[in-house]
Amino acid sequence: MKNSTKAQTSPKELMRFFSRYLRPYWRLVLVLIVCYFFVSLLTAIQPLVMAPMLDIVLGDMTLAGSGTTLLPPTLQEIDLNNVGAYLLAWLGSFDLSRWEIVWIMALTYLALALLLQLLNFAVYLLAVWIRVGSERDIQTDLFGHVLSLSLDFFHRKRTGELISRLDQDTRATVSGLAVIVRSIVVSSILTVVYSTLLLRTNVRLTIFIIIAGALHYGLTQIIRNPIKQRVRDQFNAMADSTAYIQEAISAVRVVKSFVAEAYEHARLRNIVERLRSVIFRFGIFKHIDEPIGQMINTVSNVAILLLATNELFGSSLTPTGFFLYLYIGRAVLDPITDLTRTYTMLQTTMATSERVYELFSERPSIISGSKPIRQLEREVHFDRVSFAYADSSVLSNVDIHIRKGEITALVGPSGAGKSTVTDLLLRFYDPDKGRILVDGVDLKQLDLEAYRRLFGVVSQESLLFNASVFENIAYPGLDVSREEAEEAAQIANAHEFIQQMPRGYDSLIGDRGVLVSGGQRQRLAIARAVIRKPQILLLDEATSSLDSGSEKLVQEAIDRVIRGTTAVIIAHRLSTVVKANQIVVIDRGQVVDSGTHGDLMERCPLYQELAMLQLNAQA
Repeated sequence: MKNSTKAQTSPKELMRFFSRYLRPYWRLVLVLIVCYFFVSLLTAIQPLVMAPMLDIVLGDMTLAGSGTTLLPPTLQEIDLNNVGAYLLAWLGSFDLSRWEIVWIMALTYLALALLLQLLNFAVYLLAVWIRVGSERDIQTDLFGHVLSLSLDFFHRKRTGELISRLDQDTRATVSGLAVIVRSIVVSSILTVVYSTLLLRTNVRLTIFIIIAGALHYGLTQIIRNPIKQRVRDQFNAMADSTAYIQEAISAVRVVKSFVAEAYEHARLRNIVERLRSVIFRFGIFKHIDEPIGQMINTVSNVAILLLATNELFGSSLTPTGFFLYLYIGRAVLDPITDLTRTYTMLQTTMATSERVYELFSERPSIISGSKPIRQLEREVHFDRVSFAYADSSVLSNVDIHIRKGEITALVGPSGAGKSTVTDLLLRFYDPDKGRILVDGVDLKQLDLEAYRRLFGVVSQESLLFNASVFENIAYPGLDVSREEAEEAAQIANAHEFIQQMPRGYDSLIGDRGVLVSGGQRQRLAIARAVIRKPQILLLDEATSSLDSGSEKLVQEAIDRVIRGTTAVIIAHRLSTVVKANQIVVIDRGQVVDSGTHGDLMERCPLYQELAMLQLNAQA
């Protein structure tokens, strides 16, 4: 029954998965990376712009024209001790005063800061555009993939869990990508630029910063695997919570009928308590690096201050170099810390993407054939069909002929296997043994979509959508006119009550059709089933849950729509099938007998028993 493959969640597979959804935006991603490069350069240049001002204020340098001539160092020789000298010598060639240079540097600093903020905002908008687009693509593709899976998959999965994966997991998968890419580009460039300047200025001091970076890296390695597992635990717990809430709200009638509000409230409290515990454990591992990292940074800052002071006293650092080294020595710890946190975020993203990837890896157990079909020519034949759910046998050696233009009724006790016959007829499942032949062709060979378009289906509890009457009748709304919808409603005995609704065919009917009665829902479902003039009508207990007045109206609609067509009817009430061309009696998964109502009343004890039970009930 199950046919799913285990997701391959190696980093290589996940990278292919991400690249698939980033590929349509590759030009924007390239622009984003280039922008991040300029953000890095502007951020790195900002403190260096202050160097000439520090030289002037601290009196380290004398400008050309004031009595001393200073040859500027070459670009290859620049470090934090002489970068101010290089800029001052260049500015001094313009014969500027000290105040003019200070003003120029201050305005340059402000211009760089403004440009950096504008660029950051533009980069943010670009990253949001890419993120939301890729998130939309993943979510819609995943939704389409889930809808393509076979019915047994939905029996194995809770609706709330699927909603959680389609919503929370898909958003979490891409939400951190922009931050990760920014960190990898910007923090890496800043780390390289700052480290190069620091190393060229003073190797001994830089060793302590390298040690601090190594400590950060070691910390991330320790918490890597626990973080990934805790993320999976958290999203599983969140899916459980979503699933429970969805189920409780869907069953609100049952909850209220049994006065179970307090019981369900207590159940949710227990689920949320477990979720809180999982989130708390995740929070410990996710953020434990922050206080430890801050402590590492604090110790490093104190060490840099002490050692830089010692180098200043020993004349290895100029006063300007001292202040710049303190600033950049502290600043380089930020991108290092950011990179380590990015590693943690990457584990989170991988964990959530694995959950999405696992769902993408599910495969349908029902595979469509390729042979086209446009109409039923002769019959559908169940040829010695057997079927079981897991280890529970439902049908055994069933042989049924459903002939074109005839009404075939399936009757029998509850649990006999009647609905399973219709599920196999629609090919929601395949038989374990035997074949289903459509005009002599194995159903497995037929194009599944084309085959199912032959059917119009009305079930016992037909689900309607929170949309207008017209949208429900026209579902899925492909080339259906208002006139066709009204014609279908008249056939289904629904036109009169629709006209009496506040907005007629534009009236909303509420979630699952709660704003109309049960009989009205069934008649709308019949209209939806017949609007495309299906070749085979499948009616599964269409009147069983209705009162006598509604049943009469629905039965009149059924009698009207099945006239002259191929129909398969499941009914507990024999009064709805007495005119059928063929009545198939099923009990415990086997065909007991078949024939007309008169034939079965003469020779079939089980059919006679069912008829007598209903006569006694009516009496």
